[in-house]
Amino acid sequence: MKLNFRNSYHRKTFTGFISENVKNPYYSRSEYIAAVFLLSADKFLWTRSQSALTAHSVDLGNIDLTGISTDGYALFKAAKSVYNGSADISLNELCDIDLIGESTFQTIFSGALLLRNGIGLLNWRT
Repeated sequence: MKLNFRNSYHRKTFTGFISENVKNPYYSRSEYIAAVFLLSADKFLWTRSQSALTAHSVDLGNIDLTGISTDGYALFKAAKSVYNGSADISLNELCDIDLIGESTFQTIFSGALLLRNGIGLLNWRT
């Protein structure tokens, strides 16, 4: 199974954050890894999210969403869903092509794969 990053910025941002902040990603909760993956997929969302992240947790309530795009909001809601184990984004929202672009949909799906299978999907080297 191959995990798809949204673009090269996403890959660089996610791997850079994990490398610098998480001593051994294999010991991190998959909910945390998936949430960081989703939050780092959008440049504007990532800028707003950085102060809410530690090496082990995400304070989703501390992220300012003012001015965020529809795709960025969908990524945030997906991150919140995987991190909290809740259903903050509906199947109807995910399937609405007018709301969520194809790239964002694939990124959310990859985040769900990370939640299910962990960081091992990336063949991470510690």
